[in-house]
Amino acid sequence: MEDSNDPQLKDWLDEQAKLTKRQSRRQTHYWDLRAQIAAMYRIRREKTEDHVELDPKFENKFNTKIDWNPYTGSMDFLYKLKEHKNWKKLIKGKDILKSGEEHVLYGSTSINEDENLIALAISVNGSDWAEGHVYDLTTGSKFPYTLENIRTGTNFEWNGRDLYYTGYKKPKVGRELLDKPTGEALYRLSLKELNARPELIYKNPDTTGTNSFTYDIHQKNLKLYHPIFSRGTWYKAISIADLDKKQFQPRNFLVYPSKNNIELSIAHIKGDSLFLKTTIGAPNGKLLLANLNKPNELSDFIPEYDLNLQYVNKLGKNKLACVYRKEGQNIALIFNLNGELLRKINFPKGKKLNHFYENNDEAKITNFSISSFFHPNTWYQLNLENLEFKPSESISVPYDINNLETRYVTYTSKDGTNIDMYITCEKNTVLDGSNPVLIYAYGGYGTTVEPSFDKATGLLLAHGGILAVPNVRGGGAKGSDWAVAGRRLQKQKAIDDFIAAGEYLIKNNYTTSEKLVISGGSHGALLVEASAIQCPELFKAVIAEAGPYDMLRFNLFTIGSVDTNLKEFGTPENIEDYKNLKSYSPLHNIARNKRYPNTLLVTGDTDDRVPPHHSFKFLAKLQELGDPSGLYHLYVTPGSGHYGALAPEDYVDKLLYEYYFMFEQMGIEL
Repeated sequence: MEDSNDPQLKDWLDEQAKLTKRQSRRQTHYWDLRAQIAAMYRIRREKTEDHVELDPKFENKFNTKIDWNPYTGSMDFLYKLKEHKNWKKLIKGKDILKSGEEHVLYGSTSINEDENLIALAISVNGSDWAEGHVYDLTTGSKFPYTLENIRTGTNFEWNGRDLYYTGYKKPKVGRELLDKPTGEALYRLSLKELNARPELIYKNPDTTGTNSFTYDIHQKNLKLYHPIFSRGTWYKAISIADLDKKQFQPRNFLVYPSKNNIELSIAHIKGDSLFLKTTIGAPNGKLLLANLNKPNELSDFIPEYDLNLQYVNKLGKNKLACVYRKEGQNIALIFNLNGELLRKINFPKGKKLNHFYENNDEAKITNFSISSFFHPNTWYQLNLENLEFKPSESISVPYDINNLETRYVTYTSKDGTNIDMYITCEKNTVLDGSNPVLIYAYGGYGTTVEPSFDKATGLLLAHGGILAVPNVRGGGAKGSDWAVAGRRLQKQKAIDDFIAAGEYLIKNNYTTSEKLVISGGSHGALLVEASAIQCPELFKAVIAEAGPYDMLRFNLFTIGSVDTNLKEFGTPENIEDYKNLKSYSPLHNIARNKRYPNTLLVTGDTDDRVPPHHSFKFLAKLQELGDPSGLYHLYVTPGSGHYGALAPEDYVDKLLYEYYFMFEQMGIEL
C-alpha cells in the first residue's frame, strides 16, 4: 500500500469508495445539514460608538484575498490598494494547473510595500513542494523568475529589492510524495536586474535534512537560527548577518544545546539590544537581554513566573507585551524597555487573546481580539499611552452566545497527574449522562489547542452538544516540561491523559460511551486512534484526519525523520524507541474480533507530510481483524495534501460527511 501505483491498491481504493458512497446515501437530511452549516457563517459585526478609526498610514498598503472562480473551477489570487474598492486579479488559478483534476494552493505570501512587490509560494494539490513567483503590484506583471524546489510554508524575507528564501535539492522523480527534503540552502534573488538569478548564500551544514534552519530580517540584520556540528554533536546557534555588507557573512552570536526542552529565540531588537525568549533553566519561559556586539553574554531581563510565557511582542514605542497562560486564562504583562511593569491585564478564562502587538512606533491606538470556542474574534482597541482598552465592535451569530460558557475543569490521569480540560456547553446543561460530546485534542510538539471559533463546531453547540478539549501532556499548556512529559518514550502518557478525559466526562454524567465521539488531525489523529485501539469500549466513534498510524515506518517517509519528529517520537532504529513505538502504534495493536469504535478516516490523496498509505494500511487491518459489526471506512479528498488545496465544493462535501457521521453516531436529529 506504500506504492501508490500498485494496481491492487487502486482496486482496494475503489472498493473503499463504494463503501463510503453507500454511507453517503444514508444522508437523508443532507440539505438540512448543509443549510445549518451555512447559517453558521452568517456572522454580523457592528462597530461600537467608542470605535476609533486608525490612521490610514498604519494600515497595510495592499489587501489580498483568494477567491473561487466558478467559471474556471479554480482559486484565483486577487489584490487591491487599500483605498481602492475594486479588486484586481493577479493570478488565475487555471493558468497554474495542467488538468481539471488538479487544485491550486497558495502558500506563504510576503508583500514588500516599499517596492510594491509580492512573493508567493504556489503548489498543486496541496503538496508541501511548491514554486515561488514574484509580481510587481503596480502593474500586476510577473517577473521572469521561478523559484524552484521550495516548500509551501517557505519564509520569504525582503531587504530592499533583495528577496531571501529557502530552497532544496530537487526531489527524485516519482518520490516527491515520499522522500525527505534535503540540501536545504538560503538563496538571495536581487530584483534590481531583470536578468538576475538566485544566488546561493548559505548551505545547511546538515545535508541529511534532519536538522533545519530558520531566519528572519530586522533592521538590515538577518537572524539565522541554524544547526552546527562540533565534536560529534549537533548544537543550535543564532547568527547575525549585516545585509548592508556586500558579502554574506553570518557570525555566531549564541550557541546552545539542541535538546527537547530548550527554546531560544529573538523576540525584539532595539538598536544593539536583543531581547530573547527562552526556556533555558526556566520551563515556563523568561526574557533575556543581550548585546549584538557581545556574543554568548546574556543577562536576565524579565524573570520566570509561575505562568507559562507564550509569546513576547513589540507593543508600540518602547514597550513589550509578554502574554502568559495559566489555568485556561491569558494574562498580559506590559513592560517598558527598562524591564518595569506598566500594566497587568487579566483576560477571561476560557478565551484567547489574539493580535496583541503593534509594530509601529508612531501608533497611539492598536487593535486586538479575543476568541472563544463558542464565538468568533471580537475586537477591542488599546490606547498605547494609558494602556486602557474598550470593545470596538459587537457581533451576532445564529444562536444565543449568552446561553453558552466554557468551563475549565481538572481531572486525574492514570498516573495521578492532574490534567486540565476546557468544556464548552450550554450554561444550563443537565448532567444526566444523555449529552452528545465531542472530545478534540492534538497533544504533540508542545502545541496547545486554545479557544478559537470553528463555525462547524458552533453547529454542534447549537444542537445542545458539548465540546471537550483536554490539555494532555505533549502539548504546551503548562510549559516546556509539560511538552516533554508526553514526548518520545513518554508518548503513552499523552494517550492515558486523553483516555482519562473520556472517563471523567462519563463519570461526571456529561455523557455515556454511546454518545462520546473523539476527533483529531495529524498528531491528534494518532492520539485519538491510539486511544480508541487501547480503550475501544469507551468511545462510540472516531474521526481521524491525516494521521500517522504505522509508527514503525513513519521515519522512512517525507518529514518522518527530521529532527522535530525524532525528538517527538524517536526512531525504530533505536531498540528502546522501537519497543515504545510498537507499544502504542495503532496499526500494530489491532486485536482480532474486537469491536472498535465506528471509525471515519480522512486523508488527502497527495499528502506528502503524512502519506495517505498510513490511513490505507490502518483501515485495511482494522477491517480484516476488527469485529465486522463495526463501521470502519475512509473518506479520501482528491487532489489534496495535509489540510489544503480543496475546492470549496470539495471542502463542503468533506465537512458535511464528517458532521453527518458525527451527528448520526451521537444521536443528534437534524
